Amino acid sequence: MSQERFAGEFREGMPFLGGRLWIDFLNTLPVMKGIPLDLIGDRQSLGKWARQANIETSTGSESDSIEDLKALRAILATAFDRLAASLPLPREMLADINRRIERSGTRSHLVDRDGLPVLEERTTLVGPPVATAVAWDFARFLGEFDPDRMRHCDDPACTMQFYDIGKNNRRRWCTMSICGNRDKVAHYRVRKAGTAA
Repeated sequence: MSQERFAGEFREGMPFLGGRLWIDFLNTLPVMKGIPLDLIGDRQSLGKWARQANIETSTGSESDSIEDLKALRAILATAFDRLAASLPLPREMLADINRRIERSGTRSHLVDRDGLPVLEERTTLVGPPVATAVAWDFARFLGEFDPDRMRHCDDPACTMQFYDIGKNNRRRWCTMSICGNRDKVAHYRVRKAGTAA
């Protein structure tokens, strides 16, 4: 089982705009017209989300529990806010993530690239596929993140979060096509109303 990097905003209507797998996992509880919509709330939804996240769920004997994934999402939501505020993570939280990834690991392999040997790291994930892939991505993130790049969408009605990977670190919206556009339309209406008066 492996997690590939990918680019995009929406896949089959599901948001993948967090910049990291674990943040995309947090965004599986969006609020639509004031109502929370759980994108992993049942087996069918979870399977659809996992396919779009490039997580192979059909291999291995262990399967993800919906209740466990919801608990992991709650833990990571707290972690996001603490990391963004440069606060330490509680020991229990780190122990939970360690428990989820303890049987997984990385191995180094030499590969031939254009006639030159290159050391490449390969990750083997063992355990419930979605929980393990998400926990592993979170663990790797801890070694490289910048708290100033962790954000909640500027739209007060939006619950999406993201990690700004842009060069100038000025991203404000989960996506320009929805929340950014709403802001533009609102500002346009205010300007239009001001000139009509």
